Amino acid sequence: MDTPARPGAPAIHKAPPEIIIAIIEFLLSSSDTHPLGRRYQDIARFTRVSSHLRNIAITTPSLWTRIEITDNPASIEFAKVCLQRSGTQKLDIAINLVIRVGARLPRILALVGYAAVRTRRLVLSLQLRSESQWRRVQDAFQLFASSNLDYLEVKFGYDYGVIRSGEIPWFPVPTQVPNLRSLVLTDAFLAIHSARVDHLKNLVLSSSTYAGWSVDRLWEVLDKCRLLETLELITESVPTATRVDSIVIPREPNSLCSTNLRVLVVKGYQFRFLSQLLLGLDAPELEEVVLGFVSSAPSDWGSLPIHGPFASVRLLSLSLQRTPHYIISKQLPLFLPRAFPNIRELALSQNGWPLLGGAGGDSNSLSCWTELRGLIVADSDEQYCDMNCVERLQAVKTFLADRSIRGLPRLKWAQVSSCWPLESESRFDSTVKEIQEMLEEEESLGFLFMENHLVCD
Repeated sequence: MDTPARPGAPAIHKAPPEIIIAIIEFLLSSSDTHPLGRRYQDIARFTRVSSHLRNIAITTPSLWTRIEITDNPASIEFAKVCLQRSGTQKLDIAINLVIRVGARLPRILALVGYAAVRTRRLVLSLQLRSESQWRRVQDAFQLFASSNLDYLEVKFGYDYGVIRSGEIPWFPVPTQVPNLRSLVLTDAFLAIHSARVDHLKNLVLSSSTYAGWSVDRLWEVLDKCRLLETLELITESVPTATRVDSIVIPREPNSLCSTNLRVLVVKGYQFRFLSQLLLGLDAPELEEVVLGFVSSAPSDWGSLPIHGPFASVRLLSLSLQRTPHYIISKQLPLFLPRAFPNIRELALSQNGWPLLGGAGGDSNSLSCWTELRGLIVADSDEQYCDMNCVERLQAVKTFLADRSIRGLPRLKWAQVSSCWPLESESRFDSTVKEIQEMLEEEESLGFLFMENHLVCD
């Protein structure tokens, strides 16, 4: 039964279908931040107003193209409802299963296979308990076929029964996905021998354990992915010294030319992995580089060989991951300008700011970029700032002062993370004024306030 409208209230249930659809589409767009499996909860509330709204929603296929399956058993049944209501529309499918995976895996894979021809985007996260479950996933993806699939993201968690050998398994990329452009693979090696990866433009290889990629394996992948524009290599675990020392820098590595590569991201690996990568990589169109090092860098950065320099790189982002033996190499600032001589924008985060000078960095090296026009210093202080925000400002001032002494052009702008408020700190105000005087325009100094952290104490 329709809910009677109050006197003077707008009769939403009498609005034309296009208005109703526009409202529902807005609700869907605002639900992107909802936890997986709750995308349609706002629509359900809205359509309870009247059967008119409900009928419009149900008979509009474009509203039901997102399929979400979670540990909630009801999500599978609702996924079937969405498949039916979406008609012939292209689909975005997201699946995240952690508990009781084995019992539901056949139904999940059958649904994925049934919807494959219409699938445009597939995100799959599974916690696998046995080798037989892994084999079932491998077989399903070898048969997967979709001419519409553009984005594939696969993440696996394993029990000991799956990785008895201590090495994470290989994932077979489907061969019948001619329009696949983006692949995100976590905790699985990319099997390239029978895979169709030559048309990929974006590739993310991630590992939550440091059973990560060797340069040799990576070289095989890059050799196949000649159209690659973005490459991200990420490991979330700090490697041990034994693992790092086992990596040997080759004297004469084979050069690999990646003519389309525009963005390179390497996070969590130590310097030797990066050294091998840069020593053999020829990327003449590389524009942006994001590096996340462990902070215990050795002392031989300055003499580190590279294939470059990578003269086309304009944006460099750098972070340093803390380790039990926290060290910032003074040679790192020697290496960066040599490897990337034409940087126009420099972003330092997560303990990277001391490289500017005054706390272990070598400002006389890092400040030498003649093309540099913008600087971002963004850090994340844990609980108490302990006046790190003032030290960051002092490092920026040292950096700009050294550029002035060298006669280099002034920066156009700078952004610095800071606690809030700091009006009572005299050193903060005086340092801000000095920095403003060294920028091209006094109003070009901005602050990224860390409202979720405690202020200086």
